[in-house]
Parts: sequence; C-alpha cells; structure tokens
Amino acid sequence: MRLGKIFLIGLFLTVLSVSLSQAGRLEDITKKVDAQGVEKLVISTEFGIGDLIIHPDDIKEAAVLNVSYDPDEFDFIVDYTVRGKTGYLDLESTIARRLRRSIEKQDNQWNLILSTRYPSEMEFDLGACEADIDLGGIPIKELSFEIGAASGLIEFSKPNPERMRELVFDIGASSLEVNNLGNANFEFLKVSCGAASCDLDLRGEYKGESDIELEVGVGSVDVILPRGVAVSIEVDDGLFSSVEFHGDDLEESEDDFYQSPDFDDADNRIYITVEVGMGSVDFYWK
Repeated sequence: MRLGKIFLIGLFLTVLSVSLSQAGRLEDITKKVDAQGVEKLVISTEFGIGDLIIHPDDIKEAAVLNVSYDPDEFDFIVDYTVRGKTGYLDLESTIARRLRRSIEKQDNQWNLILSTRYPSEMEFDLGACEADIDLGGIPIKELSFEIGAASGLIEFSKPNPERMRELVFDIGASSLEVNNLGNANFEFLKVSCGAASCDLDLRGEYKGESDIELEVGVGSVDVILPRGVAVSIEVDDGLFSSVEFHGDDLEESEDDFYQSPDFDDADNRIYITVEVGMGSVDFYWK
C-alpha cells in the first residue's frame, strides 16, 4: 500500500515537472508580408500582453514580424488582403486559452518592422504591454492609439514625409513617454488622458499650422514645447486642477489665453487647447 502511494506521488511529480518545462518553451517565428504591388497600406495592430517593439526600415515588404512566444499561452494572427491598390494588414496577439497560472510578459515578444516606402494609415490597440515604438520616416496620413495600461515609449525619430491629417492618443491608466511629436508632421493632434502619467515631447520639424487638443482627467501630463516655434495656449481648468508654464514668456491676452509675442506673424505655429478636470499639466520649453 505504501509503495503504491510512493509510486503515485512520483508519477504526479514527473507529470508536473514535464508540464512546467513545456509551459516555458518559446517558439521563434518570422512572418514576411509581401506588399504585392500596392500603393498604400492600412495597418491595424492589436496587442494585449507582452513586449512590443516596432521600428521602421526601407524594406520592399509591407512588414516583417518576428515573434518569440509560448504557444501554450499565446497565439497571433497575421492577415493581409489587397483591394485595388491598397493593402490591408491586420495583426493581432491573442491569449491561446484560459490558463490557471499567471501569464508572463516575456512569454510573448513581438519585433515588428514597418516599411518606409508606402503611404500608410495606422491604428494601434495596446493593452497591458511594454511598448517601444518608433514610427520615424514612415509616410503616415492618419494614426491613432488606444492605450489601456501599457507603458513605454512612442517616438518619431525622423520627420514624416507626408502631411498627417489626424493623430489621436486615447490613454487610460498607463505611464507613457511620447517623443519628437513635431516630426509626425500633423495637422491635428488630440491627446486624451484618463488616469495616465504622460510625458509629451512636442519638439521636431513643424510646417505651417498645427492644432492640438489636450484633455486630462485625473492624470498628470508634462508637455515639452520647442523653442522658436510660436504657440497659442487656451486653458479650461477646474477648481481642483493645475496648469503651469515653466521657462518661457507668454503674453496673456485675456483670461486663460496665452500667446507667444510673435504668434500672429509666425510661419510655423501651434494652437493648443487644454481641458483639465482634476489633473495637472505642466509646460516646459527646450
């Protein structure tokens, strides 16, 4: 009887050891997306849990995706269709099945290369991931981010060769840094922050006029503005909110309305409207 119990315990431990070792086994897969002669790309990316790296490169493919993942925990979808001269690329990371154990971010790692050859429209839906995204030099016409609890960096390391019609950030409870937004070459930028902590660096190359709407709930946002670019700032804050300016002399033309002295005659200028609930916004010039 006792030997039987010892055998059963040993068998259980062996099965448990094998299942645990298999659970941590990562697979490496590369998917190349042939552009198929298109003149434009529409890209949608949905990424929940894991590490996401995106960077640009001068490649003939529409995109190249390198994935290192645990297939017992995660799966991914790469779907590309062509209609006319437009390629539609849908990328999605999913949880493979319901797990009793906790999911580790390092068990799902994406390295995505996007081509700088094709005018593009992009949208990203990011969950509780760690992101390192560089979209510099890609000719983007429209771009949107919906961000839950993600953290990390989004940047535009090089100027966008296309004039971007609209750039939208809808940010939840994340901790996020966005650099060189001026290089996005946007006509209109909207940033909505719920309970987020964000650093928005608006430096870069500006051409003409750019409009910015900044909405902050209970979060805190630090905004860096480029010296030498004229700015107009209109503030709508509440009793429990704070908007502060650091390091530049703006003229207050009327209550809660501020302008650079050379704003009316400037070729390149930025209009900013700020609406704050119970959060804080701090402006710095560098």
